[in-house]
Amino acid sequence: KRWLGILPYIGIILFIIQSISTLSGNYNDQWQKEILLLAITNMIGVAGVGAGISHIFFGNKIAQSIGFKSNPFQLEVGFCDLSFGIVGLLAPYYSPDFWWAIILFSSLYRIGCGLGHIRQIIIEKNYAINNTVILIVNFGVPLALMLMYFSYVG
Repeated sequence: KRWLGILPYIGIILFIIQSISTLSGNYNDQWQKEILLLAITNMIGVAGVGAGISHIFFGNKIAQSIGFKSNPFQLEVGFCDLSFGIVGLLAPYYSPDFWWAIILFSSLYRIGCGLGHIRQIIIEKNYAINNTVILIVNFGVPLALMLMYFSYVG
């Protein structure tokens, strides 16, 4: 059950590690593109695939970590996560317009999830760790991705 606490942050953790490695080396004039693609690949791709697998195969445990006894929508959430995860992993092979599409999709989804978590906090007084701290991911990741994207495309 301990791994459930770090799982939502694995994309951010991998992004930070790989970004430090990229920026501490001899980076070229393409560093913004490389960092943006690392962000998309890790914070959308890896995170989405991980969340998808977790929601699909460990749905009840995930629901409990969010503060629910069970949730009949774990399977659907899992396939949504898995879908944008796979598309995020494919992003480096496509154009910046494709990158924007997956950033926008994953951001809208995450912000919607974040609003649902806030609703749970207010109405149900649900202060479970994966219903509260996850708000960093729900709102911080979309903001970071959009800032990186618009910084890159100008």
